[in-house]
Amino acid sequence: SIEVPNLITPNNDGFNDVWNLQSISGIENASISIFNRWGWEVYKSSDYQHNWDGTINGEPLTDGTYVYVIDFNDGRDPLRGTLEIFRNTQR
Repeated sequence: SIEVPNLITPNNDGFNDVWNLQSISGIENASISIFNRWGWEVYKSSDYQHNWDGTINGEPLTDGTYVYVIDFNDGRDPLRGTLEIFRNTQR
């Protein structure tokens, strides 16, 4: 079982501002796609650098639920799940 972080709070407070997947073995060879609720791809990477901050073309996405697909490209079934973006947090 692989645990994928399912929440980012990209509000520039230095905590949980990016989707960090460093704990997932094989992520460096994976293809990652993130979709909004209408099925539009809002992010894609084949060389993930653990730096996605909930933006598309430099513009912040709205708070909400997004769907991710992680394809390890090694014969394993792709991982699918949801990711929440929640910007308006106070520490």
